[in-house]
Amino acid sequence: MNLQEVIALNARYGDALDRFDLNAWKALFTIDAVYRAQARENFDRGLPLALIYLDGQAMMADRITGIEKTLVFSPRFTRHVIGLPLIVNETSARTPFFVIQTVGASAPEILATGCYHDTLVETVDGLRIAARNAVYDNALIPNSLVYPL
Repeated sequence: MNLQEVIALNARYGDALDRFDLNAWKALFTIDAVYRAQARENFDRGLPLALIYLDGQAMMADRITGIEKTLVFSPRFTRHVIGLPLIVNETSARTPFFVIQTVGASAPEILATGCYHDTLVETVDGLRIAARNAVYDNALIPNSLVYPL
């Protein structure tokens, strides 16, 4: 794993979510990956509660079905701004992010700021996320969290 690979992976991640291509987003994870969107307060205290907790691609696929077919929410657009990763060791990285959201005709607002805490693995398809904990700094998420951070 090198810095350029992690930067490229994060660029594909943000692009997939901003284009609402949730299947492309899911493909960036290993089959048994864990994805969490967790408040910093819980993360810092070692508490497991997360706003979104997806254990494996099957749960990700279920979330995608919910978003695309069953959930009712106001139309929204997101823009992910993902900073430069810090390679912690051969399998871990931390990367700052912020997500801006526009709901309907309202002015854009910051949805979340935080840091991705990742476990990454090399696969035959390239670098993939084995675990991502999207730790957001804000105590409250404005409106609602529909899409992953």
